[in-house]
Amino acid sequence: MRRLGHYLPSVALVAVLLLLPRPGHTNGGDLPPQILLEGFVKPEGDHLHLVVRIPLILLQNLNPPKRGPGYLDLVRIDKWLNEAAAATGRDIELFEDGDRLVPTRSAAQISLPSERSFDGYASAAAHIAGRRLPVSTDVFWNQGYFDAHLEYPIRSAPADFAIHMKVEPGLGQRIKLRVQYLPVSGVSRTYEIRGGSGRLSLDPRGYEAARMFVMLGFGSVFATDRLVFLLCLVAPFRQVWGLLAVVMALTGSQAMTLIASAVGTAHEIRWLPALFDTCVGAAVVLLAVDNVVAPSLHRRWFTGALVGVIGGFGLGRLFVDERQFAGAHTLVSLASFNVGVALGEAVALLLALVALGILFTRVLGASLGVVVLSAVLGHMGWHWMIDGVHRLGHTLSTGLSTSAVASVGWWVLMGLLVGGAAWFLPTPFGGAPIPPLIPGRARGDRRDSD
Repeated sequence: MRRLGHYLPSVALVAVLLLLPRPGHTNGGDLPPQILLEGFVKPEGDHLHLVVRIPLILLQNLNPPKRGPGYLDLVRIDKWLNEAAAATGRDIELFEDGDRLVPTRSAAQISLPSERSFDGYASAAAHIAGRRLPVSTDVFWNQGYFDAHLEYPIRSAPADFAIHMKVEPGLGQRIKLRVQYLPVSGVSRTYEIRGGSGRLSLDPRGYEAARMFVMLGFGSVFATDRLVFLLCLVAPFRQVWGLLAVVMALTGSQAMTLIASAVGTAHEIRWLPALFDTCVGAAVVLLAVDNVVAPSLHRRWFTGALVGVIGGFGLGRLFVDERQFAGAHTLVSLASFNVGVALGEAVALLLALVALGILFTRVLGASLGVVVLSAVLGHMGWHWMIDGVHRLGHTLSTGLSTSAVASVGWWVLMGLLVGGAAWFLPTPFGGAPIPPLIPGRARGDRRDSD
């Protein structure tokens, strides 16, 4: 008890950090919630062309010259256009075979909000090279566009080109660049790149797509809700191989619905995210109670398989959102994404076991540690479940498709079959759990403890 009193403030601090909502991103001053940039990248001969349209509101920190109540002073705009073009070249980086390119020529002008030349590369380039707006035109400083055409010297037009958009911290999810890549040969591709996405190949090779999607799948495992579920799943057990088998059953169930969602239309079902949040919250609550009363690794296999089925739909939606960056290597990217998820689950399991081992041996003790951890995680799961039920009810109120229910129900049945395999596992599967902190435990599920 003295040890508990000594470490209680630390445990309370961890609990508070887990329960507090994440701090919101900076609002970026007066910037709207979504800012869309449009552009084209075209290699041609010994030059690479970047034609880009940027809303003026995004360039307010460059202090454009103004007149009257806030109109742009088009008489004194030339110097500012050169500064804005240089800033564009710094913030939208282009690479040739890994080497950063530097623009050597640029042209720019201001456009009205009604201007529509960016429907195609040729019309956009012709517009920027054409006549500028009359100097008497009233363009409010945050309601038009800055259009620029930058040229970069290159060694070879068929080279491997990549793009990276730099943004200020906190604005990454609010800024999106829709860029069309027009290669010398092959199919043109359109990408929607969020700020902070890192360097992206415009025509990725197979190994580049595989590496990217392995990393994407690996990182998707470490979302807060998935980590909480994993911690609650493994808390009372210490035999690595038994836990790894349970986690791989979860991963296998995820892989089934991930593939189905990626190649089908399940990712378009609007109520699946709310259903996943509800299921994860309910599973965490049930596991937390099970941890305290009578933990069973057989039941966890069953729970993990069911949660994995629903979770795979969420991962499928993530894959579909990022599939644009696979280029012509969709199947390679899908397989790599699943490999990354499996590796991430294995690494997350090992990290969870190490963290729980430190918590239980150095802070709270095994039995008390399971109780405290289950109470904290169960509380979080309860709130997720309640919020998920509310959002699920709101989403379902707009209508429920019979085909969508049948599609999801079929895969839930497959999850039940995978989960049902737990009853054919040997009796001592997973080893004995940490004894619950409840005296007189006698009628729990003894298949794991005998």
